Amino acid sequence: MTLAPTMTVGDFGAVGDGNTDDSAAFSKALAWSAQNGSCVLVPGHTYAIRNPIVWVSQQHNNSLWGLLGQGATLRSFITNGADVMSLTSWHVISGFRLTNITFACNGAEGNGLHISALSPTVYFANFLVDSVVVQNAGKNGILYEGDVFEFTMSNCNLFDCHQNGCTLAQSHNGIISTVNFMNCFFNQNGAIGMACVNFDGQYGGPTDVRVYGGYARNNKGFGFFYNNGTGAASLHNVGFENNCMGLQPGDPNGAHILAGVGVKLRDCTGYNQGGGATYLLKGWYMTSAYLDGCGQAADGAMAATGKSRLMSIDGQNTAHVYMVECGGGFDGKPGTGVTWEAKNCSGPSPAGNLNPNGMMSGTF
Repeated sequence: MTLAPTMTVGDFGAVGDGNTDDSAAFSKALAWSAQNGSCVLVPGHTYAIRNPIVWVSQQHNNSLWGLLGQGATLRSFITNGADVMSLTSWHVISGFRLTNITFACNGAEGNGLHISALSPTVYFANFLVDSVVVQNAGKNGILYEGDVFEFTMSNCNLFDCHQNGCTLAQSHNGIISTVNFMNCFFNQNGAIGMACVNFDGQYGGPTDVRVYGGYARNNKGFGFFYNNGTGAASLHNVGFENNCMGLQPGDPNGAHILAGVGVKLRDCTGYNQGGGATYLLKGWYMTSAYLDGCGQAADGAMAATGKSRLMSIDGQNTAHVYMVECGGGFDGKPGTGVTWEAKNCSGPSPAGNLNPNGMMSGTF
């Protein structure tokens, strides 16, 4: 078993002239790759995709397999709402690689890439999506659904998609967990930049989704949405700009990040001029919210409202918010019983201006 590619998509009939339908060749390449435990090389051409690229597992697979691009572009001509590329596991699947490929969509297909394992007795895990670009997908740029876990996305760019840039959805009682995003960008999407949700119900969803670096900008909705909070994970050095473009500056419902239950942020920043992301962080908390070295700044129309804040606090009396060396101030909902502490922070608060050289605390 080897990661070194022994075949190219051309060996499966791909032409790469930007016109001839190469979708069947990609489906065959994926099937061969999984069966033989060897990655397939995708030379840097433009491949016309007129029908969905589909892979469905036929057996357990724990070897390295997948598609290694060399600056390749998959140009979608799909217009019936089907996904450009879907990979579905009904077995125990790991070791997948998808690298250095651009999905150039037309807005009339479904998701750019859809990876799923729709049962708690199967999974799709331990894989890497690196240097992948998805633009203008009709639904999500990438959708991970079901029992899909222990994977990394790095150096990816998901933008101009009609729904979310990336959606991680627990579904069919599967669990999405232990996910790392590294240096990824989620910009100008029709809904949310990156969303952690639960297709099985209103509450719950992925928690252990870490983000290291990257940016979320000019999304119509939130930059990030954690329906079930971050759990043991946290966001590190992530920047947010002009999200909630569907809301007016100063809207109390607008935030770069919406997270429930509990959340951890380190060295994250929000900036807003014309969008409706009034807060860097907003949520309803049952446990702790921890912000370290974070800030929210505003200019233009947002600054003129005087409402821009680091955080809006809501929740129940078991929740505690702790801020250290943060800037931008906060507000919250009275009568909740949520407690807060701010160490070496600056900006307005219900207790007055925060102390940049000391501790302040209170209860809502």
